[in-house]
Amino acid sequence: MAAPRVDYFYSFRSPYSYLSGPRAFALADDFEIDLRFRGVIPMMMRGESVPTAKRLHTLRDVKREADRLGMPFGRIHDPLGEGATRTLAVSEHAIDEGRAREFVLSASQAIWAEATDPATDAGLQAICERAGLDWQGCLAALKDPAIAARVEANTDELVDIGHWGVPVLVFEGEQFWGQDRIEDLALVLGDHGLALR
Repeated sequence: MAAPRVDYFYSFRSPYSYLSGPRAFALADDFEIDLRFRGVIPMMMRGESVPTAKRLHTLRDVKREADRLGMPFGRIHDPLGEGATRTLAVSEHAIDEGRAREFVLSASQAIWAEATDPATDAGLQAICERAGLDWQGCLAALKDPAIAARVEANTDELVDIGHWGVPVLVFEGEQFWGQDRIEDLALVLGDHGLALR
């Protein structure tokens, strides 16, 4: 019997997604689930605006949360545009290679704590190689229309379930929105008898 599925909607431009990464992927270590990473196109690339005041508040809030979680944060390179498009394409390739967790954590730390520009080949190659991915395979993914279609489908599905922001984890139709809801999902998974230990 297949393990129950948890969809994990994520944007490389979302600092809250960055904060969620280690704990969200760890759910698959603690529970008998099929955790599926679903990278989505950033809101601003979908024509939705984010007020300046909200962006500034978010950065202050994320810094507090990063400190609390013991995660590095602050040397930022905004991936809006090509940086986001390229990381999303490679994330789909990383899924195929069984290295989604490694790539997502590598790319997000590079963007939010190391000021690495994934729009450049040098920046993206360093991210990919740290994640254990072959650079030539990653380059091929950037040009693959089937990979781009998968990213579009992820984004469309986020809209179809009535959501806009990330991170969102979905289990049996129930949505857990925000990096501070991962523990709530863990409780629900435990209530379903899915804990591995």
